[in-house]
Amino acid sequence: MQLSNQRTRKWFLRLPACLFAVIALMIMSAVIAPQSASAHASVVEEKPEAGAKLESSPAQVSVTFNEQLDSGLFYIKVYDHSGTEITDRKAQMNKGQTGIVLDLPKLAEGVYLISYHVISADGHPVGGSYPITVGNPPQEDILDVPTAHTGHDHGSGPLTTKGLLQYASRGLWFLMILALTGWAFWLRLAKVQNVESRKLLSGWTLNLQRAHIVALLLLIFTHIEDLLGGGGVDEVWQLLTSTNIGISWVLLLVLSFLGFVLVGRFAWVDIIWALALLGVKSFSGHAASFSPLWATIGLDFVHLVAAACWVGGLILLYAKWRQDRANIGTYMQKFSKFALVSIVILTISGSISVLLFLPNLHYLLYTTWGILILVKVGVVVLVALIGFVIRLFLRKKKVNQSISWVKLDMSLMVVIVALVGILTYMAPIPSNEPLQWHQMGEKVHVSVDITPKVPGNNAFVAKVWLPEKSGQPKQVLLIMHNKDDEEIAPISVPLTLYTDNTEEESYGFAKFSYKSEGAYLPFRGNWELEMRVMDSDDNETVYTKDFMVY
Repeated sequence: MQLSNQRTRKWFLRLPACLFAVIALMIMSAVIAPQSASAHASVVEEKPEAGAKLESSPAQVSVTFNEQLDSGLFYIKVYDHSGTEITDRKAQMNKGQTGIVLDLPKLAEGVYLISYHVISADGHPVGGSYPITVGNPPQEDILDVPTAHTGHDHGSGPLTTKGLLQYASRGLWFLMILALTGWAFWLRLAKVQNVESRKLLSGWTLNLQRAHIVALLLLIFTHIEDLLGGGGVDEVWQLLTSTNIGISWVLLLVLSFLGFVLVGRFAWVDIIWALALLGVKSFSGHAASFSPLWATIGLDFVHLVAAACWVGGLILLYAKWRQDRANIGTYMQKFSKFALVSIVILTISGSISVLLFLPNLHYLLYTTWGILILVKVGVVVLVALIGFVIRLFLRKKKVNQSISWVKLDMSLMVVIVALVGILTYMAPIPSNEPLQWHQMGEKVHVSVDITPKVPGNNAFVAKVWLPEKSGQPKQVLLIMHNKDDEEIAPISVPLTLYTDNTEEESYGFAKFSYKSEGAYLPFRGNWELEMRVMDSDDNETVYTKDFMVY
């Protein structure tokens, strides 16, 4: 009987490790899922649009985005076919701070490359390049477009090694700022009186400060090139003094170095210093790009303070456990109470923030960001359950038996911070990409392009391919169905036949092109596109396409 009890006890003590193994596999599956870096601000409109063929020189170039931009560092550059920048004029930001405009000199016939770069309000770089043609330039000019600038990147694409380093540096720095500030809080809350203990813990303080500086410098090093957008060393000063993200980096560095002088002298100085670090952090990231700012930034600050108390308390618990395992029970009792309060505050502040970030809760299932948020919530629930188990052990004064669960709690802390490192580099709401849909059938082919595919005004181009002998279709209908609200009646898009000179594969059929423009996608959400084509013999073909407007 005694042997059976010992085996049961050993299995029970090993249970946290087993749980962690299962959770680790779940988290790895979730983390591996996103295969691309996600843009934050996304392009709504480009004038002239990409690939435009213009009869005469445009007066200006403008690029408009779906959210506010940082006004400190941005540009539009225009290159001719030889790669020479055609003007030294500077782009200007519009009044709404959602777009940039560059006035152009008169352009001669030729191919030009437009290249732009902005920083979104939450501190993420967005840039792209695309060609336009003015007049009828010689073929050799078209072939000489500078390949160094070609491409069209709005900040999304396959996840690269550089992207992985950026994710890792964000997660590491986030862990270190929470650990350092939380440690500063808890050193004062714990009121360590023993001289030897205070000396040992001061060594931990110094090492955490060093680790935070290294993590912050790594964060800056892995992100600064993208934020400059190819502007070079000349624009480093502008980045650091004129943009929100640059100013936050400078303030964080100054506060971090001051910490080596200030921390440990006076309790009130330590608390103010730690709150200042977290305050600077709260002014960058997603909170800075949503409104109302007082609510989003305030909630982010509260969330960070609560997280710091939990993380810093766990680290101090580990340090004390290594120092004096026999007398750790008193501190564990105090930490357990604070941890419970921290988890409650984290849950409330995080939930309200998500409601402010997303149009509705359905977006938690529509986006990778939302799915990872749900995974994070699941891990936090496990943390709360583990905290309950630890409290049960403490009530029974079984401190040693609770240590394994504390280790699991610390492991989950690292998992949550890793998730946050990913979430901070992903947009809560993905960018809307233009819809380009083509459907082939036995007797009828159709295609529909919707640009820019955003709530509000859009350009619609519908094309129909029919056998040569069929003649022009008797009727072509383009209908939009809102799948989120069945009470909204279908929206018909009026189509006008036009002469389409673009060269495309004919499939041996005759092509008929139609276009329209208007606010026929008035809402975000799930939509169904219905294309109905009736030929001259009254045969009707119907195709449908589901898509999402974020």
